Amino acid sequence: MNKLITISSALLTVAAVKAQTPNIVFILADDLGYGDISAFNPESKIHTPNIDKLAEHGIAFTDAHASSALSTPSRYSLLTGWDWGYTNNGRSMKDIDFSLPIKNGPTDRGFDYYFGIPASLDISPYVYVENNKATSIPDHVIEPQKKNLALLMHGGMAGADFKPKECFPNIIRHSLNYINEQKDSKKPFFLYLPITAPHTPILPSKEFQGKTSIGPYGDFVVMIDDMVRQIVKTLKKNKQLDNTIIVFASDNGCASYIGVKDMEKKGHFPSYIYRGYKSDIYEGGHRIPLIVSWKGKYGKETNNSLVSLIDFYATFAQMLNHNLETEEAVDSYSMWPILSKKGASARKDLVHEAGEGYLSLRTSQLKLVFYGGSGGSSYPLKPSDVAKFPPMQLFDIVKDPSEKENIIGDKRYENEVKEMKRAMKQYVENGRSTPGEKVSNDTKNSWNQVKIFMQEE
Repeated sequence: MNKLITISSALLTVAAVKAQTPNIVFILADDLGYGDISAFNPESKIHTPNIDKLAEHGIAFTDAHASSALSTPSRYSLLTGWDWGYTNNGRSMKDIDFSLPIKNGPTDRGFDYYFGIPASLDISPYVYVENNKATSIPDHVIEPQKKNLALLMHGGMAGADFKPKECFPNIIRHSLNYINEQKDSKKPFFLYLPITAPHTPILPSKEFQGKTSIGPYGDFVVMIDDMVRQIVKTLKKNKQLDNTIIVFASDNGCASYIGVKDMEKKGHFPSYIYRGYKSDIYEGGHRIPLIVSWKGKYGKETNNSLVSLIDFYATFAQMLNHNLETEEAVDSYSMWPILSKKGASARKDLVHEAGEGYLSLRTSQLKLVFYGGSGGSSYPLKPSDVAKFPPMQLFDIVKDPSEKENIIGDKRYENEVKEMKRAMKQYVENGRSTPGEKVSNDTKNSWNQVKIFMQEE
């Protein structure tokens, strides 16, 4: 299998596959809200016709979630990062020798080619990495920009060939080039495409500016939609579309600091009907738009199964007939029975994580939050505010998807709460939430956020 990874510090080892196995293009947007896609939000002020077309030939999952409401742990559940080359055994940014190859990077882990950046676009070092080396040595500094949070840049060293406004277009260009290079290949390919948009800094190219009524954020999402158009057009031109699975998802919810209050005043709700935003334990923090498209295999289908980004590991393993080892994919349930139309996912519940590390457990009906606040950016956030509320929150997600009423005090649910606390304790003690042998946690089960349920009998 030919494999390309572009953008983000991520890697994956993929087993050898048979020639008839489909190609995979996995698009992962950065901080895109559930309500930003018109296929999921009919009232969206952002029209995304090309992403919507994926849903017309695919399965739109309406109860899909990131493993975390924050980007880094969310992306970690899909793929992990690399090690820079350091001088004098250093470990800080100033000790990086950008002339040295990276270690344990994508091309060391099974990918044939890599092009991307080390993190989100607001975080230094601002360099492109191609295969295992930076494309240029940093020679200047990008100053911090924190007054306008929509243009947030933390600042730092930057490569000679790096301009923030060119980053997303460069990633699109490299992705299209890679697809074209596979035109005559007899091997299926895997393109992992975690993009920089619509994360800050929000930098839509000139041709997309003013495309929406809600400002640059909406324009940036339209730019993503156009990228999907270009990818589908290229696959179709190369006669690859009918044998390509396209996955479209986001790594968590929309960030509240990019001007969501102004967008809401204009009638656009990035979290749709759901409470909260990026980093929050509430649904708006981790419920994501997820489409799995395969032209000719699916019609316009909707699936309300409880699924997670973390499930793609087991899904692709089953698709490739790869038997998982004991310590592989310990929280991943395969969605392949759904995608192959042969059954359902075996997942019965799902752990969510807030930006501050607080956890919740979701079943088909209930969501138990093991904290009294949002754990992210929404009210209640300050300890003084959190202290005004019960130490746990319980929501009936079926009846109350917007999480307006905390029913933790309702005695009718006492048994369910006890059972959910026991389940969480078991998952921590077993080091996994899937059936299998116990594995160890790096934390030795002692972090503060689990104390509330680890004392459960």
